[in-house]
Amino acid sequence: MNRAELLREVLLGRLLIVGEFRGAHAAMDGYIDRTTGEKIGYVKAIILAECSVRGNLARAMFYQRLPESVEKPEEAVFPYQKGKQYVFFLVSLKNDNGQVIGSLADRLPELLQDQPEAEEETVGAPLRGTHRAPPNLVNIKNNSTETI
Repeated sequence: MNRAELLREVLLGRLLIVGEFRGAHAAMDGYIDRTTGEKIGYVKAIILAECSVRGNLARAMFYQRLPESVEKPEEAVFPYQKGKQYVFFLVSLKNDNGQVIGSLADRLPELLQDQPEAEEETVGAPLRGTHRAPPNLVNIKNNSTETI
């Protein structure tokens, strides 16, 4: 997906977020059907990404129910590349005490084709010209101002 297609999806009102893929794994999940009392089990994917939320870099966790053809978590395959930006299509998104959590739609995440070059700033990088030196640490044990 290129940036023009991404803009088209946004203008169509689709809920999506762009983030840098960090990792994924699969786990068993399920529920009890109240009408039959039967246990319904399925495999869900848990995808970890970094994205910019309200200007700050945040970790986001996305959950997705995998197709019924995947019966065990070991069978799940994640063809994503760590460090690349992907477009995640969401059903819901919430910010729970600073933790961004979303439920993915049935549509798989798509690689953002025209990603920024290495010389451009990455998500969460400090703005140019705002780099500050680390603060000087002061020894408070003997109340001196020597730099540690």
